[in-house]
Amino acid sequence: MQITSKFNNKISILVIAGLSLSYVLSLFLLQLFAAVIFLMWLFEKNSEKIKAVDTLTYIIIAFGVIRLFSIIFSEYSASSSESFYKEALFYLSFFALSFYLKTYDDKDLADVVFFFAVGAAVNALIGLIKFNLSIDERAQSFSSGYAAFSSYILAAFGLALFYRKNIVKNYNQYLWGVILCILAAAMITSLGRANIAFAVIVFLIAVVLKHIKLKIVLITIVLTMIISFISFENNNKASLQSRMENPAQLSDRDVLFKGAKEIMFEHPLFGFGPRTFQQIFPFKDEFADKGIGGWHNDFLQIYFESGFLGLCAFIVLLFYFLLISLKNLRGKNITEENKKVATGIFAATLLLIASGLTAGFIFSPVLSIVFVFLITTSSSIHYKNQIS
Repeated sequence: MQITSKFNNKISILVIAGLSLSYVLSLFLLQLFAAVIFLMWLFEKNSEKIKAVDTLTYIIIAFGVIRLFSIIFSEYSASSSESFYKEALFYLSFFALSFYLKTYDDKDLADVVFFFAVGAAVNALIGLIKFNLSIDERAQSFSSGYAAFSSYILAAFGLALFYRKNIVKNYNQYLWGVILCILAAAMITSLGRANIAFAVIVFLIAVVLKHIKLKIVLITIVLTMIISFISFENNNKASLQSRMENPAQLSDRDVLFKGAKEIMFEHPLFGFGPRTFQQIFPFKDEFADKGIGGWHNDFLQIYFESGFLGLCAFIVLLFYFLLISLKNLRGKNITEENKKVATGIFAATLLLIASGLTAGFIFSPVLSIVFVFLITTSSSIHYKNQIS
């Protein structure tokens, strides 16, 4: 069943392009574009919206219901009730993007994915400029900290490695090489050690699988090294020196794991409630960084906030994404263009999930919407495979 929108596709594509540019550029613009695409969705025909409902929709709804119960049963309702509006954007953007991405043909879908990569490159360049001007100790954009910035750039880096839409025919590989080195240099100067390691691994995988030509590999590596070196020379290097002197520093994760072990079985079903880390963590005085306000791991965060049920729903969500992604990569009815898109989206989402092991993305105002864009894009390709 082909899904159609009452609006011209160029309008929704423009709004999603704006969303892609604003992820870490401006929280106001991110909320504005998300609100616009949601309002457009509200005015679509219900008969068409129903067509867009799929298994992924039901999983997201189940996860949301469990989060709701964890708020209701929370002992710290004042803190937990903040999730009503702080997480609303995640669900609202999901329903809208899940619908509109299914209305696009192959070219339109490739365009919005391209805009995501270009938007990330623009934000990476902004982060590099701010870092070179010593505005920030670690590369970041305007509306996010370095952790969210690094994870966002990591996801875009994975996508750009495996999906490169044609820009200029004779120079396409070189232009993507420039995009890759900008993304890589921004990630390096954000000093997220785990994300840099993930980026190196996925880059090596892309090279081994021959998704990137050797000369582009060399250009990317050389340019990344030059840009990174110049950037560190221009910036106050205190953060870099500290990290080089303490390469094995756990960033208080040993204390986090100790606290997790201490309270693991106190509220196993629905958890303590969302946004309750400050109230429940037993060893806050042992943190070297007194600003820590979360578990820095999505699986721990979800378990302690929404219990075993919430964690199960999240794991089911991730497994379903992996399932449809594998079907997209192996589907006989999927066009070559969509397979390339699916490969890039698969790499980007895996990297975002990996970053969630050390930082967290699912409850980030920025990264949660990035996650929604990635999984709904994968879902739209899966949908096209089923109806073709």
